[in-house]
Amino acid sequence: MLVYRICKKEYIHDLSGTGAALHGGRWNPGGINLLYAAGTIALAYVEFLVHNYHILANMNVCLATIKIMPGRSLQELDTKDFPADWAEDVNFTRTTQDIGKNFVKNQQDYVLKVPSAIVPGEHNFLLNPFHPLHAKTRVQHVIDPLKYDKRLVSDV
Repeated sequence: MLVYRICKKEYIHDLSGTGAALHGGRWNPGGINLLYAAGTIALAYVEFLVHNYHILANMNVCLATIKIMPGRSLQELDTKDFPADWAEDVNFTRTTQDIGKNFVKNQQDYVLKVPSAIVPGEHNFLLNPFHPLHAKTRVQHVIDPLKYDKRLVSDV
């Protein structure tokens, strides 16, 4: 299975989830390592733009295609599993952060497939870097540098 991740060049091969642990996110509180990836390249672009638009002009970013082998170790969540306004909270809710925290701590599954809060019908994939299957995960391909269409970032 292939998933996609956009980040600064110096972190493109780092699959540890440390960045998420340092800052926290929608699916994890600070202190919990979790590797965020998108199910499509287009979703990776949109997710990156939403979260990093303000610093994009000063960044050298890359796109990584990551090959994962989740086997049967994939848990999937649906929007019906969350409060109606879960995606609207830009400060992230404890509900979704607890889901990610418990996912990492339980060690039952390697991949958590979650709905995108930005693009309805799309999914992000959260990888537990402490799960034994993570050792088989590899960056398969890197586009360096990743260039954005100027129409997407015309104000930058």
